[in-house]
Amino acid sequence: MRKNSTDKLFNANLGLMCVTNFLVYASVYMMLAVLPLALADKATAIYPAFIAGMVAVGPLHAYLADALKRKHVLLFSVAGIALTMAAASHATEAWYCWVALLQGGCFALATGAGTTISIDITPSGHRTGGNMFFALCGRIGMVTGMMLGVWAFTACPSAQLFYIAVALNGIALLLAAWVYVSFRAPIGVRLFSLDRFLLARAWLPAINVGILAFAFGMASVFLTNRSVENGIVWMLPLLLLPLITPPLVKMFVKLSHHCQRATGNMTFNLLLDIGMVGGIWTVCGMNDGNEVCKLGIGLLLLALLMFVFVTRSYYKKKRVR
Repeated sequence: MRKNSTDKLFNANLGLMCVTNFLVYASVYMMLAVLPLALADKATAIYPAFIAGMVAVGPLHAYLADALKRKHVLLFSVAGIALTMAAASHATEAWYCWVALLQGGCFALATGAGTTISIDITPSGHRTGGNMFFALCGRIGMVTGMMLGVWAFTACPSAQLFYIAVALNGIALLLAAWVYVSFRAPIGVRLFSLDRFLLARAWLPAINVGILAFAFGMASVFLTNRSVENGIVWMLPLLLLPLITPPLVKMFVKLSHHCQRATGNMTFNLLLDIGMVGGIWTVCGMNDGNEVCKLGIGLLLLALLMFVFVTRSYYKKKRVR
């Protein structure tokens, strides 16, 4: 793919990155949503392993993005997701957690590298809009993947779900390979760093997003079960999360200083994904549907009240853009 010749937000390179982000999220959440149905109690330990993998590679991302070409980090990470998906289809119960750990790490690196590249290929005057649209595509992919997982779970053997996920990542890999990314000379980043991992000044909005995502994660399990029985229309309420993603991403961008835009985006993505996966994991250990509903609704109200009375005023005081 050639370098962009116009100073516009929507260009071919950003379009390719948005579709890649959509496909990566769709493949990962397609599996995360239906694993409780396919593996029953065996799925419980997979989720904390996935979260641990995401967190473990976070401090390494800035170094990898500096020491290696960012596009290579993205390509190898997406390939890693595909390989772990393929391995999971043949893994025994003893290996589930190790595969999930590796997959969580690859997923975090892929989303981080994808965000960084999407910023690099977007003209400076349009980067906030580019961040919002890129994140929106990922979250729509998340819900689409869940819906695809529910449909595939009822229409074909569960083992084939892994191969559908591998195929989605294969397409994402091909699209990402076409993206043109300008060369950037290394600046000498230390091995472990919070850069492109956690934005300290956004700690309060991050907690707020985590609580909100946790509630949606719990709701996703409830809606997945209903969708298997009554059709995927039950999954539609989950589209509310993608709809509120752009303004939330904008908040994190506005809280970031110069050259911290990618860190703000990564903080948002990390807390939202940890919240979603954590919510799914929690429901796997609960047998009372009424308790699930009460806890989910309570957390959703807490997140809303927290945003209106605490996070919003914090944001207004701390924003720097």
